[in-house]
Amino acid sequence: MSKNKILNISNSLSFLRLILTFPICWMLLHDDYVGFLILGIIAMLTDFLDGYTARKRDEITEFGKIIDPLADKVLIAAVAIVMLIKGLIPAWFLIAVLSRDVLILLGGLYLSKKLGYVIYSDIIGKISVNILALVMICIIFKVEFFTSYGIFLALGALIVSFGNYLVRMIVILRKSEVKNN
Repeated sequence: MSKNKILNISNSLSFLRLILTFPICWMLLHDDYVGFLILGIIAMLTDFLDGYTARKRDEITEFGKIIDPLADKVLIAAVAIVMLIKGLIPAWFLIAVLSRDVLILLGGLYLSKKLGYVIYSDIIGKISVNILALVMICIIFKVEFFTSYGIFLALGALIVSFGNYLVRMIVILRKSEVKNN
């Protein structure tokens, strides 16, 4: 399969997750928690299925390596903004989410421009996004443990994920330097 092909099943699933951001946020903002939960579960399933489908159907593309984590970041950031508006999370947590995502995106852009390398989402990133999503859902539905402590679990996942991306980026840059010397 062409590594540059954009339209395939796995990329369409990632794109669907990106599109679902808008109705998910609207439903949360307007207290439609059933609709929010249904679309949220669909979005989480697309997050699993896009990568699975790409590997099984040999549809791994450069575009897919970009759209998959981008869809995750846009959805999580948008839901976090709505949660802040509704008073469900503190501002510092939104800043942590946005800072991590912006720094990862900037690092990815740097690697892409400097080396032509697209850093992809790995299992640690996927686990972190799912922990973050589950904690956010539990906070929204006022699951007691998560309303008190879940935000710190999610913060830990953000830190681990950011550290993982940072280490991977440094390794890629060092390999490039060794290769060029």
